[in-house]
Amino acid sequence: MYDVIIVGAGVAGFTAALFAARRGLKVLVIGKDLGGQANYTDLIENYPGLEQIGGLELVKKIRAQAQNYGAEFVISEVSKISAKGGNLPFFVVSAYGSQYKAQGLILAYGKTPRDLGVPGENELKGRGVSYCANCDAPLYKNKTVAVVGVGDIAADAALMLSKYAKKLYILSKTDKFNAHPALSKALFGKANVELVIWSQVQQILGENQVSGMKIQDLKTGKIRELAVEGIFVELGYVINSKIVQNVVELDEQEQIVVNADQSTSVPGMFAAGDATSSLYKQAVISAGEAATAALAAYDYLMRQKGGVGLTSDWTQIKKLK
Repeated sequence: MYDVIIVGAGVAGFTAALFAARRGLKVLVIGKDLGGQANYTDLIENYPGLEQIGGLELVKKIRAQAQNYGAEFVISEVSKISAKGGNLPFFVVSAYGSQYKAQGLILAYGKTPRDLGVPGENELKGRGVSYCANCDAPLYKNKTVAVVGVGDIAADAALMLSKYAKKLYILSKTDKFNAHPALSKALFGKANVELVIWSQVQQILGENQVSGMKIQDLKTGKIRELAVEGIFVELGYVINSKIVQNVVELDEQEQIVVNADQSTSVPGMFAAGDATSSLYKQAVISAGEAATAALAAYDYLMRQKGGVGLTSDWTQIKKLK
């Protein structure tokens, strides 16, 4: 039995663990991978107090702080959450079948890259199919690659890849590439970049490694093969809330609805970071929400036990005359 289980091992998850553990709570963090969304961020330049830092480096630093205060960690995907709230514990089941329980729960699992959804994609993920140019671009030096995506996010990925790839194809479903003019100008001014218009991926090819893809010409309907060694999917991100559907209130975008103290519709359950209904998705915002969630969880647990919860200092200060 833990005091608090935190689902998610990114900036939000480890920040929540840090604040909860410093309050003396027994804390367990369960996450599919170390870093979460930070794995897709090569450089952060807007985190207060840190002029420049890699996303994964930032997460590792926060994790080390939480670990110093006794927080425990399990690397595993969560397959099920059972929650009734009140005095009853929450049950969290990992993908390996292990079951953990706690009196408080903080959901901080963030968001995941959107899949292309074609045959061969799942089988070749990590074997030529990538969702992070910042992470994997150096692995494709002097190779032929393709970017499949939309808007500025695809343009940013393509610019990064153009520094390494021998040849870079950018696929577009129309006769142009919709991105910020400055990004497009910088991108298509490079000799190794080619725009493939009216094209849509039908299948990713390869045995143990990507060797190419089948693409369809949306004007003629003809299908041809394009030889590439890497495919970068840049279609944005989705929030995977399947584990909490029918457990906690979600909005139309399947984001977790939270109150000012990051509490949810279930007593004892809190949420923070990109998975919540907060308007902006930034690392520093995730950290702030996570700190709030951890302190609110501590307050909830203390009151459940009949003790004294947290009291905001400023409410005790009398107005000076």
